[in-house]
Amino acid sequence: MVLPAYNEEGNILEIINKILKILPSVTYDFEIIAVDDGSTDKTANILEKLKASDARLKVVRHPRNLGYGASLRSGFKKVEKELIFYMDADQQFDIADITRLTAYIEDYDIVIGFRKNRRDPFYRSFFSYCFNLIVKSLFGILTKARIHQLRIKQVAVNHYPRIYGRQTGSSLKVILTILWEMGKLKMQLAKPASQ
Repeated sequence: MVLPAYNEEGNILEIINKILKILPSVTYDFEIIAVDDGSTDKTANILEKLKASDARLKVVRHPRNLGYGASLRSGFKKVEKELIFYMDADQQFDIADITRLTAYIEDYDIVIGFRKNRRDPFYRSFFSYCFNLIVKSLFGILTKARIHQLRIKQVAVNHYPRIYGRQTGSSLKVILTILWEMGKLKMQLAKPASQ
């Protein structure tokens, strides 16, 4: 279980407690890898205290905010189990929905949850819609997975409004970083075709 977190002091304790309550009913052998992406609040302190009380929790800490993609990569590098699941630490998803995904793991290489009845503010939903249009026009969906002919299943999961903290996905810095990363990926994918 990879859990990226940035300034989630109001959410991190509760979300990890929920994970520790639900995952044992899914598998006896699991680990939680919480990636603190350079938080400036108490997220890191809370994670360290939790880690001291439960060996199943590992903590990766970025010295500064590197972004969501970097957090996922850092978490994936530390994974020691056979299956990888990741979820945001903002409590907008319910860990109990993991059983909706695990129902398909024998038949698919990647199982993806998508938001059923998205509960974000209008402006965030609008940015997400525009982002998805750009990605689909440049790449299609899950480009690298499709290139490797992986079997993909999408499953509806519950989505909840954010209660604590603030969303950063629609900040100018995040948008520019995403556009830069998409440009780099587009160039990488174009190289083999030109050789």
